[in-house]
Amino acid sequence: MRYTLMQKNYPVISLTISQDCKQVTQVEEIYDCKRIPLGMQQPLQQSIHHWWHHRAIPASRSGLSQALRTLHLHAPEELLMQCFGLSLSDQYWVKPLNSSITWEQVNFFDNPFSEDVGNILLGGKPSNSSVSLLSPDGSVNGWLKKKWKILDGKRCLLKGGSNFWSEPFNEVIASMIADRLKIPHVAYWLSFEGKHHAPMSICEDFITRDTEFVEASQIDRILTKLPDESKYQHFCRCCDALHIPDYEKSLDEMLVLDYHLIANQDRHKGNFGAVRNVETPEFQGFAPLFDCGTSLRYDTPDAYIETDLNIESQPFCSFHNEQIRLVKHPERFNLSALQGIPQEIIV
Repeated sequence: MRYTLMQKNYPVISLTISQDCKQVTQVEEIYDCKRIPLGMQQPLQQSIHHWWHHRAIPASRSGLSQALRTLHLHAPEELLMQCFGLSLSDQYWVKPLNSSITWEQVNFFDNPFSEDVGNILLGGKPSNSSVSLLSPDGSVNGWLKKKWKILDGKRCLLKGGSNFWSEPFNEVIASMIADRLKIPHVAYWLSFEGKHHAPMSICEDFITRDTEFVEASQIDRILTKLPDESKYQHFCRCCDALHIPDYEKSLDEMLVLDYHLIANQDRHKGNFGAVRNVETPEFQGFAPLFDCGTSLRYDTPDAYIETDLNIESQPFCSFHNEQIRLVKHPERFNLSALQGIPQEIIV
């Protein structure tokens, strides 16, 4: 099956995708090399295949197998194809060869979408026999259950928790701490959904119809790491090459927040990055911090929490006590602003 990878209405690459939607089997022609997703390497076909597979819901997503059975699909890539590969994190999509459809007709920033897929991914049942698969939920990464919803005209992401149910609360707490320290962040609030009133965090999409989120993993791949470079030095060199504004300040803010303030164990290179203008395409700066749920000892019973434990970290060092040393300007942070935060969290 032949498609054109598009960015908005700009043709980027012509490619072939297998009948089961799992494999990008061929890259045929490059129309605009400047619009190829950032961080693609040679061989290009293999990189685009990895990009396509990464765009779909990961196999680790809780309840995915049951959801696919309910939707009569065999693989998450099939679900992704049902919505043309569209996302609410960027403007890429796949257009069937010789189709006349436009980005304005199908994108989810401007057009309504069904909640059927999202509700099923959260463990619900179809409301009727006719289930619409036209949904951005097929292109949301991460292992926790989540769905997109339009609230007061805004695209908002609802995200559940693990068996400990602490992640939604941790998102809100991290948001409160970041707010006190004046660190740019995505604001989260709590909701209780479904017949079991399960806690979920909600946040508004920080990407617009004219911007895209570029993962740190993509940024990290634009240059080859030198033998004598640390992971941090290499990443900074990539940011320099892309002319990302104020990246050192943003990295300082991320490392300070993720340290013992919230003890974030999962700041991998897929849940931070930068925002780029789709039209220019210039980087506007780092994305506001988000995805802080896997923190505050989320999976550890209170009786087993040790306050002086050197916690494992990502993305630049194995432990937070090492990673915090990368902060260039610790004097910038007024930690006294956190006075009273425990009482505010309890309330």
